[in-house]
Amino acid sequence: MSPSRRAERSSLRLIKGAQETAHAAHEVVVARLALARSGRLNVDEAALMGMEKLQALGEGAADAGRILSAAGDRAARDATQEAKLALDAWTRASTDPSGAVAVQAAWLMGGWLRAADAATAFTASMLEAQAAALEPVRRVAVANAKRLKR
Repeated sequence: MSPSRRAERSSLRLIKGAQETAHAAHEVVVARLALARSGRLNVDEAALMGMEKLQALGEGAADAGRILSAAGDRAARDATQEAKLALDAWTRASTDPSGAVAVQAAWLMGGWLRAADAATAFTASMLEAQAAALEPVRRVAVANAKRLKR
């Protein structure tokens, strides 16, 4: 999948997840406040409020960390590849001085395209990491909203 398509899909997933989380969190807060006001908020439900958040945040951080690590690996591979391409262009230009300008122009134009592709892929990874970090929180909030409706 192209980096721009990945970025688009990840941003839509992030937006949808944030909307679902906000809606479900509102429902959970309203339900738990109603339980507290009525005196029916039991110890188990109160304990869930903190522990489930910590667990979801830990899961999200681990998932985001894996994605960010992969993004760092890709950036390192891209930098290594770009250094090899620059060295190749310099070598070709030095062996044929009359064609040096053409070699440099070709490398530069390719460099702009590769940089744009790398930047878009990095953006997609950042969006994926945010969506992954939010997903466990969204899942818990939605499950709590459903459970507390009963």
